[in-house]
Amino acid sequence: MQNTHPPAGTVVRRLWSTDRDAVVALFRSLDPGSRFDRFMGAVSETAAAAYAARAISAEGLIVGAFTNGTLCGVGELRPAGRAAEAELAFAVAPGHRGQGLGAALGARLAQAARNGGTRRLHLRCLAGNRPMRALARRLGAEFGTGSREIHAVLALSPPTAFSLWSEGVGSLFDVAAAASAAWPVLPVV
Repeated sequence: MQNTHPPAGTVVRRLWSTDRDAVVALFRSLDPGSRFDRFMGAVSETAAAAYAARAISAEGLIVGAFTNGTLCGVGELRPAGRAAEAELAFAVAPGHRGQGLGAALGARLAQAARNGGTRRLHLRCLAGNRPMRALARRLGAEFGTGSREIHAVLALSPPTAFSLWSEGVGSLFDVAAAASAAWPVLPVV
C-alpha cells in the first residue's frame, strides 16, 4: 500500500448512530455523476439519502473522514457473502476529492478487515470511474475487467500483534473523538 495517511487536519474515525445526519448530508451533496459512480447506476438524491440513513446500522463497518469537524468522506466495509471476504465502497464530497481521503479510509477499513479475519477485499466500479480505479491501485489491489465494470481484489495478510494493537488504540481514539464532537465546548468563565 502506498502512503495512505490522511491529509493534515483530517480525522478518520468509525462512524456511530450519532453521525447519521452527517452521513445523509454527505450523500445528499453528491452530484448526479458522483451518485452514478458510487451506486454504479442512476440514483436520485432521495434514494442516496435513504441509503445513507441505513448505512450506519448496516452489517459491517463504516468510517468517516472529518476536516475541521465536517464529514467529507465515508468508507464502507460490507460482508461479501463468502467467509473471509468483504467489499469496500466510498463516497467523498465534492471539493474534497483527490486529497487522499479515499486512501486513508481504505487503509483504515483494510486494517479492520485484516484484524477481523478477512483475507480478500473487493472493490467494484464502472470502467470509466478513474478515481476509484486509482484508489484501488493505491491500496494495492489487483484488477480484473469486464465489459462494463472493473473488479479489483486486495489480498490481506493475517493480523499481527502490532496490527491488532494499532486498531485497538485507534478504536479508543474513535470513541473519544466521537464523544468530543457530540458535546459542545463550553466557554471558560
